[in-house]
Amino acid sequence: MLRLSLLFALLPLAAGAADLMEYLKKYEGRWVGDFSIHSTATGYTEIFLVEQRFWLEDGVLRGISVSETDRGIETARSRTFVREGSFYSEVTRAERVETFIGALHDGGIVWLSSDLARSEDYQMKEFFVEIDGVPHLHTNGFDSYVFQGGLAHLVYRGRLRFAPAE
Repeated sequence: MLRLSLLFALLPLAAGAADLMEYLKKYEGRWVGDFSIHSTATGYTEIFLVEQRFWLEDGVLRGISVSETDRGIETARSRTFVREGSFYSEVTRAERVETFIGALHDGGIVWLSSDLARSEDYQMKEFFVEIDGVPHLHTNGFDSYVFQGGLAHLVYRGRLRFAPAE
């Protein structure tokens, strides 16, 4: 029951579909920077380059992300849309689709897995900031996993800046 109350506490009550679509428009364009993943349990850290592009098409924010990791080039595609006062995003990586529910909260979008069993184990927040007159897209989040020492968290941090298309 705690999971459901957490989810419903984050869902917007007053934001209209037009307000949510206006927020999605902020994503349009090309974003470049890096992401880091850190394990609080093992001390493992990975930092990798990321380029993301977003565009609106028929009321859906479409995106493609390319990451250069230790494992090579990885890609993901996304479809984000507004339904019933919330954001929904479908992210496809290597033929696997994950679905997320998002809500405007504290100046950004808080994303939870649509799998409510994971709602306490995974959370991501995306928000925009302006640095020296340039828009930046920041991402902070965590994911939980089990390892030999017990339950641990991966901490995510993304820092992308708006870059005009080449």
